[in-house]
Amino acid sequence: MAEEVDYTKLPLEEKLDHKVWKARLSAYEDLSNQFESSRNDQDPVFTSQSPELFKRILTDSNVVAQEAGYRAFMDYLKYGGNASVVGRLVKSIGIIQPICEKGLSSSRKGTKDSAIESILIMVEYIDTPDIIIEEIILHLGNRLPKLVAGCVMALVAIYDNFGCKVVSPKPVLPSLGKLFAHADRNVRSETTKLAVELYKWMGSSLTSILFPDLKPVQQKDLTLAFDDVKDEKPQQKRLTKAQKYEIAKEEEASAASMSQAHGKEDIEMSDAALSDNNFDPLEFVEPVEVLSKLPNDFESRVASAKWKDRVEVIEEVQSVLEKAPKLIESDDYAPLVRVFAKNMRDANIQVVQLAATCANHVAKGLQKNWLKYQSIILGSVIERTKEKKPAVANALDSFLDTMFAISGLSGPILEEAVAGMKLKVPQNKIACASFLQRCLANTTKAPKSTEIDLIMNTGVKLLSDSQEPIRQAATELIGTLMKITGERELNKFLENTDDNRRAKILKFYESVEVKCYFSQAASAPPSRDPPAKKAFSSRTTSLQGGGFASSSSTIPSKREASSPAKRVDDVKATNLGKGLTSRSLSKPTSTSLRSSKVATSASLASNHINLSHPSATIVQSTPPSSHIEYVTDPKLEQELQQLRQELKRYQSQQQQDRNLIEQLNTENLTLKEEINSLNSRLEQEKRSSSITISHKDTQVNNLKIELDKVNHKIKDLEAEREINKLQQSNKSYFAHDQPTINDTNYREPDIRRGVHRLSITEQDQFVQPTQADGSGTIGYNRSSFHSISSNKEKLNVDAGDDWKRAAEVTQQLKKRIERMKARARTPLNVE
Repeated sequence: MAEEVDYTKLPLEEKLDHKVWKARLSAYEDLSNQFESSRNDQDPVFTSQSPELFKRILTDSNVVAQEAGYRAFMDYLKYGGNASVVGRLVKSIGIIQPICEKGLSSSRKGTKDSAIESILIMVEYIDTPDIIIEEIILHLGNRLPKLVAGCVMALVAIYDNFGCKVVSPKPVLPSLGKLFAHADRNVRSETTKLAVELYKWMGSSLTSILFPDLKPVQQKDLTLAFDDVKDEKPQQKRLTKAQKYEIAKEEEASAASMSQAHGKEDIEMSDAALSDNNFDPLEFVEPVEVLSKLPNDFESRVASAKWKDRVEVIEEVQSVLEKAPKLIESDDYAPLVRVFAKNMRDANIQVVQLAATCANHVAKGLQKNWLKYQSIILGSVIERTKEKKPAVANALDSFLDTMFAISGLSGPILEEAVAGMKLKVPQNKIACASFLQRCLANTTKAPKSTEIDLIMNTGVKLLSDSQEPIRQAATELIGTLMKITGERELNKFLENTDDNRRAKILKFYESVEVKCYFSQAASAPPSRDPPAKKAFSSRTTSLQGGGFASSSSTIPSKREASSPAKRVDDVKATNLGKGLTSRSLSKPTSTSLRSSKVATSASLASNHINLSHPSATIVQSTPPSSHIEYVTDPKLEQELQQLRQELKRYQSQQQQDRNLIEQLNTENLTLKEEINSLNSRLEQEKRSSSITISHKDTQVNNLKIELDKVNHKIKDLEAEREINKLQQSNKSYFAHDQPTINDTNYREPDIRRGVHRLSITEQDQFVQPTQADGSGTIGYNRSSFHSISSNKEKLNVDAGDDWKRAAEVTQQLKKRIERMKARARTPLNVE
């Protein structure tokens, strides 16, 4: 047996072109080791190998060698890659094609993961990642489902790591509908993951683009998947080389100019991180031109006297607008908005609902550019909030919320909402107060004092309204505003409010959540920390200026008795249990912060002063000691620590309550799904039981019909049996009376022959003619005449009775024959 060749001793170029896969495997491993041990990206090992070599390496026929080739390619990108090298690989060499065809479609997990990772590395380096996305999209129409699923998996990894801010989703969006309609289940599953990743960044704008091309079942499944990540904030997990360079540059600049405290620096960094995450989902969507797509006869049909014509044309406009999440800002939408404003006053509520929905689509598509059209329709919408039908009210509320999200609380929104609260229709008051409450709960900018006065002047009047829903809406409005401003700011407005209504306001005030607070310091409750700082500063001032106080206060305003000073223990006992105010005004007790030497010298000085000016001693010694006691009181520090612990405990309890609420909501959704499934099963069982019952009824009817047929058959057979009996009796009777008649002359009797046989007039048939004689006359058998005459004699005996019996039998037979004919003309339906 020949010895195995040692391929490691062969030159690298020879091993790269070798026919044996083990030699190529050794070459790929050598390349990987060389790349790892290189000094920098300008090392000769990177320039000695042509980038076109990797196109052949990545398509190696042996799967083991191919996987090693992908590792070598990733090391090449990691240690020697840059924007120009990756750009040449993607644009000139076309490296994405072999990766998609041989790497992403590989059955080996290691090879597929390496292929995806190599694509991510190239996205990290290249300046324009859209080129890579377009190259991958070209393979989404391939016939191999395994290849298509691998390409979609690579797209999921790209958007999951880099997000839509680095890699634009615009090239992928047109292909999603075809991928969801793919016959392979794995392709559809990976497409769902891709749609979820895009939804994290694009939000509802993705649904308006994607859902029209999907089946209702797919829309339902995607909606459930989107709800799971609806509250999840998108985040870029992997930075590009350009981003890393910018961050390093900023860190160097900040380190060079750092002169502030670490706490302030941390705040600035967190604010920067938050600002980086702010983005507009519509920036990933191309604007759509919709005005040219509207019906040509839109204005004439929307002004039609028939409400069906108006509804049909607005539905056509809605189908156009709902497919355009972003509109071209340069177009003039004023005529269209005026039509919608006019429709707000339409007598048909279906027209109002459709017009509000269409205007909402326009507002969402224009965003900030909507502000110049808002004044055209806002007043009409506020007036139309008088509708009580839920579908119309929801459409109007959604439109109002969209306008608030675009323009904010200040300005026309607040003025029109307050004006709507003054309308005479009760539903207007309720709807406008609820809308204003939602605005206050979601605003990020606290209202000004003038705006607070405007809201409260109208809201307080609604608290005394005769209808409870209006009073409740005003209660929630004022409670939300109180959460922003604090109780003190609104106390003057609620002086004349009854205690019961005020208690409801405070109850709602405690439970409501807002996103901003009033900036005025007077509205916030006084805290304990600032006075302590102020006292500490005043203490320092008093200590520094102690000499001036002693020299200036030589003449007291009132002399006091020079009684012995109180003991320190007595003073502490008298100060025990007093508040902050009493402590600050009390007499000096002890200077615990000073050393014993300082205390001794201070006491000697005070005794010396007491000899000449005893009252001056009191004036000088009182202020410093009071300041020192105020700051260094351990009880205050202990109370402050207790308050902080209580605050932490309340926060943890609040978080637990929120978790419990989320858990209960999840359980509620699960129970609702179970109820729906049980209802569907019950409906299916009802349908199946009704089908079974109808089938059984059909079978019973068929059996009844069969039974009727059998009964009729039995009756017919009985009638035939009676007829046969009658014929047999007649036959036996004639056979007994006419023994000479030849049997050959007998024929099978039927009903008619039986009746005629009973007739007396047909007795001539028994007369048999004889052969003609020579004279031509016909001869007759005399015996026949003899038998006939003899039979005639016998028949004459009971001729009367036999005739009556034959007549009765004939009538019965005629009736039965008629019944059988009638039954034959109307056959029964057996089915």
